Amino acid sequence: MYANIEIISNNTYNFSTFTYKIPPQFQGKVREGSVTKIKFRNRDLLGVVLKIDDKTNIENLNSVEKIVHNLDNIQFKYLKFIALVNRINVGILIYNLFDLKTFTLQKKTANKSITNLSFSQINKINYREKNVFFVPSLKQSKLLYDKLKDVIDIDYYQKFGGKDELQKVINTKQFTNIILLSNNFEKINIKDRYNYIFYDSNSNAYKLPKLNEINVIESAYLKNCLFGGHFIFISEFPNFEYFNQKWNPQDKYEYEIEYFISNKLKDNIELINHKYPNKIFNYYSNEKLPSVKNFNYIDNLDDSKLDTLIIQNPNISKNRILNSFKLIYLLKILNHAKNLNLQIIVFSSNELDINKTLNSVNMTDWINNENNVRKKYGPNNLFKIYSIYSDTLIKNKDLKYLLGPKIVNDKYIYELQIKLDDKLDYELLQNIYKLTKDCEIKRIRHIS
Repeated sequence: MYANIEIISNNTYNFSTFTYKIPPQFQGKVREGSVTKIKFRNRDLLGVVLKIDDKTNIENLNSVEKIVHNLDNIQFKYLKFIALVNRINVGILIYNLFDLKTFTLQKKTANKSITNLSFSQINKINYREKNVFFVPSLKQSKLLYDKLKDVIDIDYYQKFGGKDELQKVINTKQFTNIILLSNNFEKINIKDRYNYIFYDSNSNAYKLPKLNEINVIESAYLKNCLFGGHFIFISEFPNFEYFNQKWNPQDKYEYEIEYFISNKLKDNIELINHKYPNKIFNYYSNEKLPSVKNFNYIDNLDDSKLDTLIIQNPNISKNRILNSFKLIYLLKILNHAKNLNLQIIVFSSNELDINKTLNSVNMTDWINNENNVRKKYGPNNLFKIYSIYSDTLIKNKDLKYLLGPKIVNDKYIYELQIKLDDKLDYELLQNIYKLTKDCEIKRIRHIS
């Protein structure tokens, strides 16, 4: 018997697997999801078994030396889902993020739930016996601690982010409420008596710079789907790329906004200069204005010189379908401006009232329409879509996942569709990643 093995390493080895003999004492014990000790290029390494075969054409093979762990079907499925979503392999994923000894103890919980709350609704949390808060940065760790310290007893919050600091608190069984950096999410196991609370869950800092920017929030939704647990996400607004359930907004939105309406940006600038002839605007905007006297562009929302937010042609829906990405961005910058008492200005070619739109009774319908479109066509939490741009025709492709190509401007454009289910062919998708490793790949997140 032979095992196709992926090396657990900080290297994908070009999405390749390597074949090893299974010696008699391990036959029937080595299986898909087994983590084994192997000899690889004269080094003792660990590898994860992807497939068992009863024959091979390869000669002079090394043998599996030891079984270190056995991942169960759900544990292995979760690793494959996360790896494939992020166009890496399980080996590099384990190497960078997982403590295997801990993860092999992860089991399905008896119950599961997902709740989305806005920042103003944090007082609605029904705290459990134990609560684990995740934050995207050390700054947020301190801010959340200051927000909660008079509400619940916080046993510990991360101040430095070191591994020793984390292990000290996880190894003790005495904590009730702790605040951890999000990159530690895969170091703990989900249990029933806990709340797992993700604060500021739309923050870009939940994306890990390595590994094609794995998003911890996406991983959390997938882990909840497979293992359960009680998860709470706190943000401006739910991200419907991951959250595919009905949701009714509860907040009342109220911003002080000044509107300048004209068909041309140049005319809008002239209108504001006419109203404020001597004022200098140190502004941030979703689109940089042309070089104009009295307007100084600030590219950082946290810059102390910033005094104005200029929003150009805001649009959060199309054909009565919400675009939650655009809405989240709009709410993020509006809330930031409101908190810092910045002047908020809107340039638009159409009459509009942002407060009226945000508080519209139609919002629930727009939300449902976005969710319905995502459920049917994707992308959503269990259906991922990518555009692949290639200078040459991709040969030996499998139409099961890779559609196309269309030819645009001498580029071959393919669409990669991945449904995360029991029929997922991990090895076939790894082969597609090998074929397209030099291509430009863009992940589709919007529905319009």
